Amino acid sequence: RMANLPATMHSVVYDKRSDSGFAFKKDVATPKPGSKLIILRVLAASINPIDYKLPAIPGSGVEGKGVGIDVSGEVVHAPQGSGFQVGDQVFGYSQSGSLSEFCECVPSKVAKKPQQLSHIEAAMLGTAAGTSLQCLRDCGKVTAGDRVLIIGGSGGCGTAGIQIAKAMGCHVSTICSTKNADLVKSLGADFVHNYDTSQGPVPKLQSEDEKFDCIYDTVSSPEPHDTDYEPLARPLLREKRRSPLPQPLNSNGAKRPMYVGINGAIVDWIRALASKVLPFNIERTAYKLHMLNHSAEDLAVLADMCVQGKLRSIVDERASNEKLKLGSEESVKSAFDTLKSRRTTGKLVFGASDEVWEDYLKTCKK
Repeated sequence: RMANLPATMHSVVYDKRSDSGFAFKKDVATPKPGSKLIILRVLAASINPIDYKLPAIPGSGVEGKGVGIDVSGEVVHAPQGSGFQVGDQVFGYSQSGSLSEFCECVPSKVAKKPQQLSHIEAAMLGTAAGTSLQCLRDCGKVTAGDRVLIIGGSGGCGTAGIQIAKAMGCHVSTICSTKNADLVKSLGADFVHNYDTSQGPVPKLQSEDEKFDCIYDTVSSPEPHDTDYEPLARPLLREKRRSPLPQPLNSNGAKRPMYVGINGAIVDWIRALASKVLPFNIERTAYKLHMLNHSAEDLAVLADMCVQGKLRSIVDERASNEKLKLGSEESVKSAFDTLKSRRTTGKLVFGASDEVWEDYLKTCKK
């Protein structure tokens, strides 16, 4: 059983001839049933820096393909054995581009959306909250009582990371601008360092006891306008882990404090990718560069945290004020300009209609 789909749809696709790197098209062929992929009617989608960085990655092969990964919507086609059926409300990772009317998804990379979550909220979880969960749990191996520093606490990964670390029972410090201090405190941060004051880019610790078991860096990158925090923040790591941990399979994680990044130099990416296929780890000591694993199981973990009130997605006020629309070329261009400025607070998200935004606003009031 499937819904009747139009022959064409609006979609944002990668286009190297465009100044922005994207093209807004109104006549892209709608995904056709016939593969093992499910098809969603997109009700909300959010964007991430990877969406505009992909074309620069050698061999990415994205030219002409749909833009966007994070999605929430309604199943309009589900192949037999997929575990889903037409009408299911799901969220997760798009295979064909989420900034479209319809998109394809691998069944193992989406999860059913809890009724308590709006599509706007669900569409913001995948990449940012998923990355933060995996960085803290799997790379940093944090446990209750650990001291965690999150660099870039007011962005998409940072706002999620603060809440996830607090839910794990950690003491959380974060670095952000003065104007976002109240926001990160409201999310549970125990200590806030404002990088835009005379105190400098990182906090000055008074004793060894104040050092950190895990530093989660959501800011540093090879791009010239981003601060390289690692040489400044690495001295803030403890020499030895205080909390007892089980011996991990990966020798790099052996009961030591960890500096976890989500972007880095080319040589670090080579080391990280090679370590995934080699029987041993070749990353730098006490350093882990993480690339998100698209996992339906982790999506379910994040959704459950939301339902329990331990995690909430933060919408950048420009997105909520303007009620960014999927079908609006102006909305898409404005949002990517904002994202590239690296000054977003929370997430930039699009709704398919005013009704989708109204549903989100009603949920917020509950």
